[in-house]
Amino acid sequence: MEKLGKHGARLKDLRRRVKRRPEGQDIVDGRRLVADIVRWSVPVLELYLAEGVEPDPEIVAAAGEVYAVDTAVLDEVAPTKHPQGVLAVVADPRRPPWPAREGAAVWLDTVQDPGNLGAIVRSAAGLGARAVLLSPGCADPFHHAAVRGSAGAVFRLPVTRDVPVARVAERMSESGGEVWAAGPGGTPIDRWSPSNPTVLLLGAEGAGLSADARAVAAGEVTIPLDREIESLNVAVAAGILLERLRS
Repeated sequence: MEKLGKHGARLKDLRRRVKRRPEGQDIVDGRRLVADIVRWSVPVLELYLAEGVEPDPEIVAAAGEVYAVDTAVLDEVAPTKHPQGVLAVVADPRRPPWPAREGAAVWLDTVQDPGNLGAIVRSAAGLGARAVLLSPGCADPFHHAAVRGSAGAVFRLPVTRDVPVARVAERMSESGGEVWAAGPGGTPIDRWSPSNPTVLLLGAEGAGLSADARAVAAGEVTIPLDREIESLNVAVAAGILLERLRS
């Protein structure tokens, strides 16, 4: 294990990559999350450990390169406030795209908050969705806040970027499935019976779904709300609707 000086070229390069994620690489920190990623067979290209941290042997064995770093320096470099002395550079997952023949998928319309996007991916993975599809303009699903928000689920579920809604509608037409939009004034969720496969369209809070997205939907599904609450956080709505699809 090589000890890095705090002013060395490698740490300077790591700082740059934390601030601006290079294509094909993801920055992950936290002992539990890095251990999970190793367990899921995601390639670990580089591993950075704070001095004094006793690493899991499996994590060290899986890493291509291992470096020791001063604790204060690692805390300063890491993208989150509590890296727990462990930071890894891992490779983007390579997963086949959703074949769109069965099950449910979620399509997100310009959801720009990476934490919300990650939470939706986490719900989708936990509630049996087959994929998350992202419109152009969505947040980076491998931004550190999205990775944290997803509890690592972005490495376990196919997440496809830059998918136009017209392509979603075309695939559902080919497979005999349906496209449904989440929105106000539609079919109440307790009377919603979509076909299989189904793609659920969700828009960002405030802006909602674009006119193009609403135009391709077979209909809208609504979560009735009480106490004059107008809407739910998009990640919360996604979880409720996905649970209905699963049941």
